[in-house]
Amino acid sequence: MPLIRSVVAMLMLLVLAEPIHAQTVSSRGMGTATYGMRLTPAVRAEALAKAQVNALEAYVAESSAAKVRIFDQRRSEFTQQVDRYVLSSVVLSEDDNRKAKTFTISVRSEVNATLLQVALDGGSAVATSSSGQRSLLTFLFMARMQDTAQSFDDKNYKRADARQVTRVDNTYNERTSEGESFGGSSISTSGTKRTIGGSSEDSSSMITTGGSTTRRSDVIEWKVANASEVNSVMTGAFSAAGYEVVEAEYVEAESGGQLSIEKIRSDFSTGDDLSAATLRSTANGIRTAGIPYIAIGTLDVGMRDVDPVSGNVRVYVTVTGKVLDVTGRFPRTVSSVGPVQYAGLGPDQSVARTNALRLAAAAAARQMVDELNVKNIR
Repeated sequence: MPLIRSVVAMLMLLVLAEPIHAQTVSSRGMGTATYGMRLTPAVRAEALAKAQVNALEAYVAESSAAKVRIFDQRRSEFTQQVDRYVLSSVVLSEDDNRKAKTFTISVRSEVNATLLQVALDGGSAVATSSSGQRSLLTFLFMARMQDTAQSFDDKNYKRADARQVTRVDNTYNERTSEGESFGGSSISTSGTKRTIGGSSEDSSSMITTGGSTTRRSDVIEWKVANASEVNSVMTGAFSAAGYEVVEAEYVEAESGGQLSIEKIRSDFSTGDDLSAATLRSTANGIRTAGIPYIAIGTLDVGMRDVDPVSGNVRVYVTVTGKVLDVTGRFPRTVSSVGPVQYAGLGPDQSVARTNALRLAAAAAARQMVDELNVKNIR
């Protein structure tokens, strides 16, 4: 009976346990090897190995610049163990150029992205330090949805200038002559009058028209809330990389009243960044609580639509964030991300929104962790 109960208990654990799968991604690569007299299996294997390395590098190149720098610093370590990270490869094409004595192969490889990320994080300053040497980090990422949007009509301004010019030229000339003559007992007179005149008039007019149109940006107010899925994903990402994470709610109580989550929420409800006063108060509060780093940002949830491929509901989330170092006199930005968009799919809006938030939070945390690792921050 004890054996049966043990077997049943194990089966129940297997059924109830959430399966954990390594994340794999497809990446294409190409490799070329030269040979002497003839093409041998060893030459083929060399070209295949180069193609797999190329596929691994192509995958890293599509990620953040910080991850590329980390990979480049330890490139030989990863290329010499390429079989650990490339699970399988499918040959797409082969080209045997006998004239040039070269063999080229193109493959599509499945890269174990999870294992590669663990290896990349494993050599960081925070991962190689003890728990007592690691700095504390807190974060405040707010999920936002549009609550109201106020739009303004275009303001049109029209102007017309008119100008009229008239020129009048009158010419008048009069000539008169008189004469008298005497003959016997009579007198005769004569006279001549000649008049010459002329008149001309020129007229012209000009009309100039113009104007302008003034457009005003929409005023958007956001509905801001702490999303549990965002907190869990970010806590997991930073903790997995080796950072000691403290929830912001605990820090608020130790900040001497300077860190106000409600004030931060209020600022993010009307704008894309914190006001100068809130930023100073937040930095001072974090410093008072003895925490050197804070990650802060927003995840903006867009309107739903339909994915044309799957037919599922699709929701986009735009993420923006940064990590501040508050140990000095002035806070310094040591890592930043966004704005970047990520899409989540699901049978309804709620599921699609949750998937989008989780994806955006994971990607944002991942990029910030990579930049912290490049700078050897622990």
